[in-house]
This record gives sequence, structure tokens and C-alpha cells, in this order.
Amino acid sequence: MSADPSAGPSAITYPTERSCPFSPPAEFAGLRAVPGLPRVKALEGAEPRLITRYEDAKEVLSSQGISARLDNPAFPLFSPGDVQQRDDKSESLIRTDDPEHLVQRRRLARHFTVKRVNALRADIQRIIDDAVDDLLASDSPADLIELVAQPIPSRVICLLLGVPYSDHAFFRNAASRALAGNADPSEVRVALGELAQYLDALVGERLRTGGGDDVLAQLARDLVMPGTIARAELVTIGMTLLVAGFETTGNMIGLGTALFLRHPDQRDLFLAGDEAAQAEAIEEMLRYLSVAQHPRQFAVTEDMTVGGCPVRAGEGVLISLPSANRDAAAFDDPDVFDVRRPARGHLAFSHGTHQCLGQALARLELLLTFRTLFARVPTLRAADASRPYDIKQHSRVHGLNSFPVAW
Repeated sequence: MSADPSAGPSAITYPTERSCPFSPPAEFAGLRAVPGLPRVKALEGAEPRLITRYEDAKEVLSSQGISARLDNPAFPLFSPGDVQQRDDKSESLIRTDDPEHLVQRRRLARHFTVKRVNALRADIQRIIDDAVDDLLASDSPADLIELVAQPIPSRVICLLLGVPYSDHAFFRNAASRALAGNADPSEVRVALGELAQYLDALVGERLRTGGGDDVLAQLARDLVMPGTIARAELVTIGMTLLVAGFETTGNMIGLGTALFLRHPDQRDLFLAGDEAAQAEAIEEMLRYLSVAQHPRQFAVTEDMTVGGCPVRAGEGVLISLPSANRDAAAFDDPDVFDVRRPARGHLAFSHGTHQCLGQALARLELLLTFRTLFARVPTLRAADASRPYDIKQHSRVHGLNSFPVAW
């Protein structure tokens, strides 16, 4: 049996402080260089292993020997939302294991294929054009987050799910409260309850009318009416899609714009490329920013060896996707933003059975947004280059609260 090089007297604190809004916490570089897997402080006294390297992350995410279920005693709770969901016995797609997870995923996958997403291209472009119109109609400087980064993914997911966009302020507020990393579990419970009540009413309307071609309407007809799933399960699916559909993409638009403005040479290379080259640039941006800063969490169900370190069944693991995407063993000069880099192997959407269901939609939104924004507003710039970035604190998804721009 190999020695455990990560054994030590105490667990570390998961790194969260950023010296640069475009890079993960600096401590991750040191952690990747140390053999083994350190233990990290989690909730309720747990000390799961921390995975920071690319190959280790990919190996574990591909493994059948891990569980995403909150009710597994070894699952490492890491946020108030985890505690709330476990105590309330909440079910969601991301907290299930195969084969149940695969069954649920297949029910939704046809709504998020590349073909289905491309069929929405004209609608997505219209939404982006409207947002840029709103920006240009505003006084300069204006807040890019408020006028562009938040509205675009919010309107797109509303279109897809059939949610009235007039209600977007409500669900965006509720989702932000639910995803806050420092919220009390009772506050998370209230926010999720409000979302559930809202979506239950929408599902009820779809069941009464039996019409509509949005995702909620189709799932109501295909799954709830025949009795394949319960109405409450569709409400949970709707909540997952609604929150996931705008939170990560909105943060990517805000941070990505700031990143391009900081690197105008990379912006110009992006604009000069054809669509295939621009799509590759989006992959590099996804790798470089990796906004899902909250670690992926799993319980280990089978003994395994990861990075030369034995990990036992009954332990928990945390996986830092931002750290894995900055691993020099996987990407040359990983701290350099280079839109010409072939970066499609990145883990920004995770890997394995739990990789992001809506990644095709996110990719298209980002591609069309940056192409449109910089083509239509070529003089776009940060309103005050000396002003510190307004970084979100204590959030599961990294991003900017605001970003004043001028043109």
C-alpha cells in the first residue's frame, strides 16, 4: 500500500480569496504542486479530500465509485444550501446517481441538443440585439451587468421554459438568495420555496391547457400527464433549469467582457476569426474563467487511488474545476489567456455523467453575445480603468456585481 502523502495534522480552508477577478485563488497553484490530496474543512466537522489537478479531477468525475447524493453519509456538505436540501430531502438532477440520474437526464437532453439550440439561434440573436440596443440607448457610462449580462441569459431561459420575462426580477432575486454561499439554511429554504410556488403555478397552467411548445409544456404533456413523473418533480426540474440557465452564463458574459477589454489584442483576434475560430475562443474563455468556483462534491463509494493517494469508500471529495483548468500539466502556459489555444478539453462544464446539460446553449449565447457586442460597440471600454472590479463575494458562481462601461 502506498503512503498517503497528504496526511497531516490539520485540514486546510478551501481557498476563496482572489487577487485577480480573472484567476482562481493563488493558493491553488501551490496545492497542485504538492503530492497527494489535502483534507479541507467542510460543514459539520467533515474533512473531505481536495482535488486540484486536471487528470485527478477528470479521473474522479469519470468514476463509477462516487455518489452525488446528499443523503449519503459521506457526502461533504459545503454550503447552507447543501444543508437545506439534505434536511428537506430535496431531490434534483445534480444530486442523483446513475442509473436514476441517467434516466432523468435523458428526459431532458433532447431539449438541449446542439440541433435544438441552433433552432433558437434567431431568437437568441434578437434577444442579444435588444440588450445591446438598451445599452446604446442608455447614458454612457452604464452598467453592463444590468443591461447586458443579466438580461440576455434571463430572457433566453424564459423563452426556453415558457416563463414570462416580466417575472425575471423575481426569480433572479430568489435564485441569488438561494445560491449565496454565506446564507442561513432557513433563508435558502424560503428562497427555494418561493421559486417552487411560482413554478408550480406555471406547471399547473400547462397541465390545465395542455398547450404550448416550451420545455415546461412539453414535459408536462410527455411526462406528468401520462404519470411518468409527479408534478412536484417537474417543478424541481424547472427550478434547476431556471437557475442554472442564467446564473453561470450571465457571470461569464460580465467577466468575459471585462477580460476582452483588458486584452484588446485577444478581442481583435476573436472578431477577425470565422465562426469556428470564434467558437474555439469561447472554449478558451470558459477554461480561463471557470466561473463555477463552488467545488464539485461527491461521496466516495469504492476505494480508489487518485494522484498516488489512497481514497477510501466512506470519504468525501471536493473538486475545484477552476484549479484543474489552470493545471500546467494539461495546458501550456495555463495562466495566459490565448484565444488561439485548442482548449476544448477543459472542465468548465465538469466531466462525465454530471457534466452540464445546457452547455450547447451557453456556448451559443456567449459566441453571439461577444460577436454582437464588440461589433456594434467597437469603442466599448471600462468606464474607469483605475476602479477595482466589483467582485461577487460568497457566491457559488464567480462574477461581477456591476461593471460600468463607456463608449
